[in-house]
Amino acid sequence: MSSIQKWGKKVNWEERVKAVCKPCWELKYCPYGPLVEDFPLKTENDEKSCRIFGHDCPVFYVAEPLTETKELRKITRHIPRVTQFRVMKRENQICQVCKKSVIDEDIEFDHIIPWSKGGSSDESNIRLLCSECNRQRGNNFEGDYLITSVVDHLSEPFKVSIIDFIKEISSFGHEFFENEGFYPTEDDFAECLNDGEKTIAEVKGAEYFKDLIDFFTTDRPSEISESDFDTLKYRWGFIDGKVHRIKHSAKKYNSDPKHIVQLENDLTKKMGLRIKQDKKTFNGWLKK
Repeated sequence: MSSIQKWGKKVNWEERVKAVCKPCWELKYCPYGPLVEDFPLKTENDEKSCRIFGHDCPVFYVAEPLTETKELRKITRHIPRVTQFRVMKRENQICQVCKKSVIDEDIEFDHIIPWSKGGSSDESNIRLLCSECNRQRGNNFEGDYLITSVVDHLSEPFKVSIIDFIKEISSFGHEFFENEGFYPTEDDFAECLNDGEKTIAEVKGAEYFKDLIDFFTTDRPSEISESDFDTLKYRWGFIDGKVHRIKHSAKKYNSDPKHIVQLENDLTKKMGLRIKQDKKTFNGWLKK
């Protein structure tokens, strides 16, 4: 296996990059870029925006089934019965989201690339889901499968367990401050946690904790409400010196746990941490 193949396997390229927009996922590039890349860009991208250049993709305004590949697109939303049987056999009647066995009466078929965004009803674009997972599925194909930054190709995102690590070093940092009257340095982390040996864990731990100190001991960012800021301060121990679980923080400040996770996701991004963005990670984060 070549180095490029190893890299592709590591970043799970096949799963993460399936499509860009209607023509791009067939051509592997944006054929309209040179023509429209100088058009005024919107403040925020939507489903009509090209993932490469940011302009509105002309395909969304062209009502015809032919593509630049001169192939007739199968635009029907109906999933043929024979395709359903093939998918059911391929998936072994296992839901592709929750990974649980699905009884016959509960089987549903889902377009991976949504039909509304150009996805075909070919076998390769259909997966088997249980009814519960299919109801919960949103229309955020781009967020689930496409990258938003080239950084995503260069480094692997952290698992949600990184939050446990930050909680541990934060708890130590607050305890150290209570005993010594000042926050610990990376040397203090190494001395107290690893018999004086300084490894990447102590260095990064001190760095992450300093980021939290800087964030919570300076002026509140204008984009965060006072209530949200206080909730995060309490959660991370900058009110009473103790790190609290999300559900306890939500209860104390009458907040939605899911909203706190979103706030923390933004906070970790400010700290330079890129954590996986999927349903499993989100649900695990709620328990931290």
